[in-house]
Amino acid sequence: MTRRYSAALLGAVAAATVLAPVGEASAQQLQDDTIRFATASISPAFGRPEQGTASPSVYTLWPLYDSLTMVNAKGDVSGLLAESWKNLDKGTWQVALRKGVKFHNGKELKAQHVAAQFAFVIDDKSSAGTVANSTNKQQAFITSAHAIDDYTVEFKTSSPNPEIPRQLAGFWIPETTVRDELGTADFSRKPVGTGPYMNPQWTGGVDGSVDWVAFPDALRKPKVKNLRIVALGESATRVAGVLSNQIDIAQGVPFDAKGRLETAGHKMDIADRPSVLGWRFMSVREKSPFRDKRVRQAANYAIDRAGMASSLLGNTSVPQGQCATRNTFGFNPAVTAYPYDPAKAKALLAEAGYPNGFKTEVETVVGSFPADSEIYQLAGLQLSAVGIDTKVTPITFPDWLDKWFGRKKAPDGTMGFTDIFSNACHNFNAIPFDAYPNMTCKKELASHCDRDETALLDRAMGEFDVDKRRGLIQELMAVNKDQAQNLFFVELTDLTGIHRRVQGFTNTIQRFSFENITLTR
Repeated sequence: MTRRYSAALLGAVAAATVLAPVGEASAQQLQDDTIRFATASISPAFGRPEQGTASPSVYTLWPLYDSLTMVNAKGDVSGLLAESWKNLDKGTWQVALRKGVKFHNGKELKAQHVAAQFAFVIDDKSSAGTVANSTNKQQAFITSAHAIDDYTVEFKTSSPNPEIPRQLAGFWIPETTVRDELGTADFSRKPVGTGPYMNPQWTGGVDGSVDWVAFPDALRKPKVKNLRIVALGESATRVAGVLSNQIDIAQGVPFDAKGRLETAGHKMDIADRPSVLGWRFMSVREKSPFRDKRVRQAANYAIDRAGMASSLLGNTSVPQGQCATRNTFGFNPAVTAYPYDPAKAKALLAEAGYPNGFKTEVETVVGSFPADSEIYQLAGLQLSAVGIDTKVTPITFPDWLDKWFGRKKAPDGTMGFTDIFSNACHNFNAIPFDAYPNMTCKKELASHCDRDETALLDRAMGEFDVDKRRGLIQELMAVNKDQAQNLFFVELTDLTGIHRRVQGFTNTIQRFSFENITLTR
């Protein structure tokens, strides 16, 4: 987004906005105003539910859809569209739905909708290249979903999976009959879900905006009539929007904005998030220096994670050396981050045959996480200081997705990224499996491929005993740190700027409580 467009968009947000009204009786029960929310990007697939349940898509899709379950930052599971669930055997789960849940078009949610959506997700022809398809294939292993009756869905898995209740929180449920009638492309612009806001009106692309009206019959009933989501790529612009009374909620603000926000009477919301900010090495690529473990370890010793956590994140975060976070199932307390030791980094590079260092490039998506741009720039400088001369190149999230899913490949047929690329390790469902299969031989286009590590992952994913599974994941965390296939920085904390007129805001693993918000005058 250009600076001029950002300014114009902020000006438009500041103006009184008249959106499509809801019915008179419903409108009387809703606060007649607009929640103005700024984030880094509109979902790249607009309203398509298969796009994913993590940043940046979650901010566009959560107002539209509900999932069967929800997970809090500590990994506790609760029902949302699902009322209860039970495990019949190692490969069979039954989920009972809440009765009376309505879609935006007035139809009642039935088991047939859930079964149809999972059939769609499972089908490579329908949803290949989407986050939901990848998540199911690599973590959930759901092979079929069958409607036993109107309110009971039976799931079959190809591998024992005791974490199905948690993982069901990673799939949005749309009104599938409308999707089938419109087709996927048209449905992405005219989506129908059960969420608190409906009838999105899109302006521009991923750097544009979207306007919504409240759905009074939602399971999560909204209190404010309208919602506007605005894409502002720069975190500083989002902060400026709050300070100039043009934005109510600013996602992903830097910690150093806390004082300015509070001085003006606003606040910063700090929330736990089971994700680790980091980069990945393309160690599968022929002739890459990062094929050598000593080079990868050298890069890890070059990074001052404690400094990042303190100076850039105000001690709201901690250094991290594994994919799992402290509240994540499988976190290994014995696995600590690599210490900051530039001398050891230089020695390892010399031992690996690079006494004079080498040049490399990292591709990053910025603006999604607190202080990510500053952290990436600092990491590039610190790598360069030990001899890994690093060029940091920003790319767009749609471009990142094309490379991640193999739509853009490198000349040698590997993933299309440069030798290093940014990728936070998201454990949305509080399970490291959510990210881990993409880091091993299990992915067709992988960033690295370690056979022993992959074998351990397979053992963990096939273990139905919860305690044994936890132990195997903890062992996996230790192996991955030793192999240094990743450059983990710090645990991610969500920092959100909140305007003083906003009441009732909460953030549960990137699910912002738009439905609970009220606005003071």
